[in-house]
Amino acid sequence: MKISIYIATAANGLISNSRNVPDWLSPEYGQGMYAISQKFKAVIMGKTTYNIIAPDYLPLKDEGTTVVLTTDETAKSDNPTITFTNDSPAEIKQILEYKGHTEAVIIGGTMTISQFMNAGLVDEIYFIVEPVLFDNGLPLLKDVVGEFKLKLLDVSKLNNNTVQLHYLIQKTNNL
Repeated sequence: MKISIYIATAANGLISNSRNVPDWLSPEYGQGMYAISQKFKAVIMGKTTYNIIAPDYLPLKDEGTTVVLTTDETAKSDNPTITFTNDSPAEIKQILEYKGHTEAVIIGGTMTISQFMNAGLVDEIYFIVEPVLFDNGLPLLKDVVGEFKLKLLDVSKLNNNTVQLHYLIQKTNNL
């Protein structure tokens, strides 16, 4: 199974502002996130990301599988396509494969991305670099062990100020 990350970043690399409000994201980011989610039909996110976008902005509402990582054992949804879990990244990958998925996309946040990176399960990263700088906020990674070499696959200009960088993670070069 191929697992990709699709994440917006400020020009200084932070994935959220200190207010945790996504009012800095371009419409092109949203369009791209929806498009890749619809293509893969399997979305992985953390509970904080879910709380920000649910229910109105979930990329998969009536089909596919949305997995939300959380330690909140009471978390639930009326939507049968949404699963809340505290399973490991490897277990989540197995669940998605069992459901017939061959690709999945992680759309946030720091802890979810970090867990999958530490497990060595991420194949590609799409960075959508937005024209903003934050004094503080959330980093892309936290408590990740090792160094990951990236191979640039594509650069796309999404609008006059926003670019998308598409990288392959070269797993053989992890230190």
